[in-house]
Amino acid sequence: MFTFKKNLRRFRDDERGSSTVEFVIVAVTFLTGFFWVFETGLIMTKQMMLERALDITVRELRLYASPLYTHDYIKEEICDKALVFNDCADTLFLEMDEFDPSVGYAKNYKCYDKEDDIAPVTTWSPGSRNEIVYIRACIIIDPLMPNGIALFPGTSATGVPLVADTAFVNEPD
Repeated sequence: MFTFKKNLRRFRDDERGSSTVEFVIVAVTFLTGFFWVFETGLIMTKQMMLERALDITVRELRLYASPLYTHDYIKEEICDKALVFNDCADTLFLEMDEFDPSVGYAKNYKCYDKEDDIAPVTTWSPGSRNEIVYIRACIIIDPLMPNGIALFPGTSATGVPLVADTAFVNEPD
């Protein structure tokens, strides 16, 4: 019994390695915070690029109204201008509909469900002249830290949805 107490006291008094324990606790906390900040910046950059690509494409659509502007063409243009998305053509979903200011527009959005491989049914109605048209783009991106996505609202097990929307008026002839 005496040797056990002696060994226990010697273990307690030994300070070798104590700075390593402190370093591990501080380093893990610091690096986790750093990666959360980095990923948040990356997601915000992708959100900004999606909104920018949608705005530029809609500006072209508004100024150069043409029957050539189909769903696939607009999708391709947004993907070409966004530059930061993997599999953009497969995972980007567009919705376009006439907008009635007296009613408003639904806040819920539809995105591609990667987990079940389900593509949502979206409306595509370019409207007629002098009508307000609402267009929404949605894409789900994969996070760098899968456990860190709890910080973002609307996240699911399959990724972070990014939604950009805008409205424009079809110019008269």
